[in-house]
Amino acid sequence: MSRYLILLILTTPFVLAGIINALVAHKLGKLRRKKYFFQTLLWLTVFIGIALAQPIYDFLFANDLTRTEPLSLFDVIQITAIVGILFTVNRARTKIETLERRVQDLHQELSIKLSEETKNTER
Repeated sequence: MSRYLILLILTTPFVLAGIINALVAHKLGKLRRKKYFFQTLLWLTVFIGIALAQPIYDFLFANDLTRTEPLSLFDVIQITAIVGILFTVNRARTKIETLERRVQDLHQELSIKLSEETKNTER
């Protein structure tokens, strides 16, 4: 089995999870349309880049544009880890944005309640 195929098999779940997370967040109204398209485009770019890694390498090697060795097993694991970290960081960023929005909403509610209490005590 080709190492490029192993790389594609190992990274596909992260890419699919990233696309599905973006879709669910968009449908729940947590993600604006522009960010949804950006995240989907990001994950599709990662997938296409990984899927085309072998043809690109073969082209570069055939035209004598590179003299590097094909992927080693370590490279496969390393690239898979990078994609996994990208997935984790993206989820953490989404959660942080949600928490920031929630804290901002709570701060606004608290400010309104405090100003109402101040008005009531002044009377």
